[in-house]
Amino acid sequence: MELTKKELNKNIIRLALPVALENVLHLAVFIVDIIMVGRLGTVPVAAVGLAGALGFIVAMVFTALNVGTTALVARDFGANQKDEARKVAGQSLLITLVFGCTVSPFIFYFADNILVLMSAEENVVFLGSQYLKIVLSFFIFRLIILTGTSVFRGAGDTRTPMFITLVTNCVNILFNWLLIFGIWFFPRMEVAGAAWATSIAYTTGALLIMYRLLSRRSILTIGVKHIVDVNMSIIKRILRISFPATLDASLTQLGYLFFIKIVAMLGTVSLAAHQIAIRIEAISFMPGFALGVATTTIVGQSLGANKPDLAKLSMKKNCQIALVLMGFFSFIFLAFARPMANVFHPEQDVLALSTYCVMIAAIEQPALAIYMVYAGGLRGAGDTFSPMIVTIVGTLCFHLPVAYLFGIVLEWGLAGIWFGAALDWILRAVAVYILSRKGRWSAIKI
Repeated sequence: MELTKKELNKNIIRLALPVALENVLHLAVFIVDIIMVGRLGTVPVAAVGLAGALGFIVAMVFTALNVGTTALVARDFGANQKDEARKVAGQSLLITLVFGCTVSPFIFYFADNILVLMSAEENVVFLGSQYLKIVLSFFIFRLIILTGTSVFRGAGDTRTPMFITLVTNCVNILFNWLLIFGIWFFPRMEVAGAAWATSIAYTTGALLIMYRLLSRRSILTIGVKHIVDVNMSIIKRILRISFPATLDASLTQLGYLFFIKIVAMLGTVSLAAHQIAIRIEAISFMPGFALGVATTTIVGQSLGANKPDLAKLSMKKNCQIALVLMGFFSFIFLAFARPMANVFHPEQDVLALSTYCVMIAAIEQPALAIYMVYAGGLRGAGDTFSPMIVTIVGTLCFHLPVAYLFGIVLEWGLAGIWFGAALDWILRAVAVYILSRKGRWSAIKI
């Protein structure tokens, strides 16, 4: 990747477009899961949505643990030190194996208790636990995919993860169809079938991404020795950069867990409506997330090449593009909220609630654009501390208290909870923009 102002727009497109397409593929499965399960009724939708949210929380925390991987690989590539990048990639996979073998069994054992703590009703707990336990048995493969993706993105290759996601999601959709409804000679497994389809897809994706990492034709080829030869110096560097981001993600996801608990307190109808609205809003995350990833990579490689001005310019340009694209989604959500929610075939009370939530989501789109891009830039520079502070203050002092106040105390219900979340994202966007303008991130040594 040529790190010049002239090539900046091309680099943004080259990096962001595959990530956006990859997210489209992820979202396709995210939505298809609920559409297929939605034909089974409201309770299965709530169960799969809640159990899936718990798995998503673990995945997001682990993704944050890979922030150090992306930042270090990007710096090493920018400085043309590929041998160091290989070592970082190998040790990141070692951390993945340790994390996966430690955390997954713990959540598996306490799956029922966690769902009960989420205030889910008894029938939702039964189906959700069934789904969660199957998926967690194969969850380490999901973590391998996340680590491999972080390595390739740091190296500037966002196309490989996109193609692997394409194959993985095709496998997921195919087995969803076969196992949920019992097509051909396959048994009708309903919610359990959705879990098995996800697990088979995880396994397929992990095998493909490991094949690419070990292949000589890869942009960054590693050997088994890079994984098994423990290098504590590199592990400490990865964890030192990743720790604030991991704490950031942990607090965000813990906040989301309590957020879901508050929603569950309103009943199964609100929980089902929330899951549908979340999946619709996720469409708008694609450009913001993709441009955030592009910013992370360009900032990291630019600083590695000692070009801080290019890093600053990349933040500004990516933010401008994100604002235009996510502003467009604001209009879509306001104009077509009900038809979009109706795609999931919900019952009428669920349809009405989810429509309100999607319309409220339109408010937060510009704020999400600013936050995703500038937080991505800070993390690419190795400044994971600033976004962490924003998250701590936002989650503990605003997000959760306001959600409870609006949704439960003032009895505004699910719509009140979503309105509180929109206000929270606006404040976070303002905070992370101010922190990025101070410029401390450009002088950080990693």
